[in-house]
Amino acid sequence: MAFDGFFCIAVAAEINEWAGARVDKLHFSSPSALILSLYNYGKRTNLIISASASNPVIALSGTELIRPEQPTGQCMLFRKHLINAHLVSVECVKDERIIRFEFNSADEMGYIKKRYIYAEMMGKYSNILLCNEDNRILGASSVADITASVRQVMVGMPYELPPRQDKIPLTDAVQNKELFFSLLEENREKRADNFLVSTFFSFSPLVAREVAYRTCGKTDETVYELDYECFYKEAEKLNDIISNKQFTPVIIKNQDGEGIEYSFIPTKQYATSAICEVKESFSQLLTEYYGKKSENAGIKQYAFDILKVVNNALTRLRKKIVLQKNELSDCHKRDIYKKEGDLITAYMYRLKQGDTKVFLYDYESEKEVEINLETKLTPAKNAQLRYKKYTKLKHAETILIEQIVKANTEINYLESVLDFIMRSSNVQELGEIRKELIDTGYIAGQNKGKKQKSSPQKPLVYTTSNGLTVKAGKNNKDNDSLTALADKWDIWFHIKGFHGSHVILYTDGSEPSAEDYTEAARIAAYHSEKRGSENVGVDYTQVRYLKKPNGSPPGFITYDKYWTAFVDATLPQIK
Repeated sequence: MAFDGFFCIAVAAEINEWAGARVDKLHFSSPSALILSLYNYGKRTNLIISASASNPVIALSGTELIRPEQPTGQCMLFRKHLINAHLVSVECVKDERIIRFEFNSADEMGYIKKRYIYAEMMGKYSNILLCNEDNRILGASSVADITASVRQVMVGMPYELPPRQDKIPLTDAVQNKELFFSLLEENREKRADNFLVSTFFSFSPLVAREVAYRTCGKTDETVYELDYECFYKEAEKLNDIISNKQFTPVIIKNQDGEGIEYSFIPTKQYATSAICEVKESFSQLLTEYYGKKSENAGIKQYAFDILKVVNNALTRLRKKIVLQKNELSDCHKRDIYKKEGDLITAYMYRLKQGDTKVFLYDYESEKEVEINLETKLTPAKNAQLRYKKYTKLKHAETILIEQIVKANTEINYLESVLDFIMRSSNVQELGEIRKELIDTGYIAGQNKGKKQKSSPQKPLVYTTSNGLTVKAGKNNKDNDSLTALADKWDIWFHIKGFHGSHVILYTDGSEPSAEDYTEAARIAAYHSEKRGSENVGVDYTQVRYLKKPNGSPPGFITYDKYWTAFVDATLPQIK
């Protein structure tokens, strides 16, 4: 990603505008994400420093941020040294991806002491370090002990910069044209972008490709194919932008509007395959870019955790049904035990205790039946034993049938939950599904057995072309709520034979038009597992014909009077 040394210079220059601000509050939202609340002349902002390989952010945000209930020991240490401290300056460490924050902080005696935060934005080696006036480390988000082969980061040790790379500053080469050209000759066989990255400090691959593209219209040309003079002029232009701090915060987005890169200069290398969008500030750029990335990652992780619970429950239930069906097949032997009991009773006079095997004629089948007997039991006891097995299997059959029906109902419910999970678009919707699973006992909650309190459900709301309201549930509890609160004359819609949302067309006591019915049916088809299909069936009926059986899972409903419409499962062009 393009959080290179040049980008650090741009970010530091922007944050430095808040020099003089007082640190009002401080907390860590994660071990590698520090948030400082700054106050300056009646204005407030939050300084976010996230030294994460997947979420590198140094930005200002006016949004109130979520904080942990209990501060960690690391948080208390930073508060001790930085609360009420004043931000003196923000600058990028020369030729490094490190931003240094200097503070004036009063100690216990009221004397002003220097404190420094070093935000190292170096990919997997990123770190946040707090140092005293002597640049000794007071604390860090990540430490490396004496066993570290390159660089030790431990409390009490002097802060040291990472090992210096064998590169030169771009300014030195630009100010000495002969040096620049000689470097080109030495690296004739390299690609132009690779030459910039491997020769000069602070270049990211994105910026290096951009300089090459502006030189020759390509990003993969080798050095010897370039016009040296043009290449030098583009490098000189870049150096002027950095020296004069004439930065432009831009996000590069694909055709779907998803951020794929960002930079401090307008980017032309993607031509028409991507969109270069200019932002008001680097803070806005980073919070938007990584905010969306974090949200998508959060959705995937949150969805994965819930999916794991549901899939494990489904696997358990399906195995259980297989075992129950095997047991049910054994129950069919009950008639054999009854027949043997009847035959033993009928031929009791011919049998005696100690017989191991007898052959008795069955007049119904007109066949001789072989029966093994328990030698320690009398004939009467042998008959009673078979009648007991018959009664036990008959009772077991009834229980097993009930359990299989119950397990299938539970599977149907969990499959509907899976459908809602796959159609969820944000963490809030997934959170509602998680609460539902807590209430139904699939996820252990803090208040096990108690209903989880939550804010009122907010279903999806549409308006038909004729102005009627249509609502669609976003989870099973939402479905129940919609149905329970609807008027008996309102129209209920649901995909036929598949899982999906309950949809209510609110009629206000009047008969909707055919167009209203069609649009509501398409909404029901769209909010189902058949989304995108053609000519799918949607059942619809008045709410008064719906029944919610006692003890049924959320979202389960029965109906016997209904009609079916066939529509495309695409969202109609309505509000």
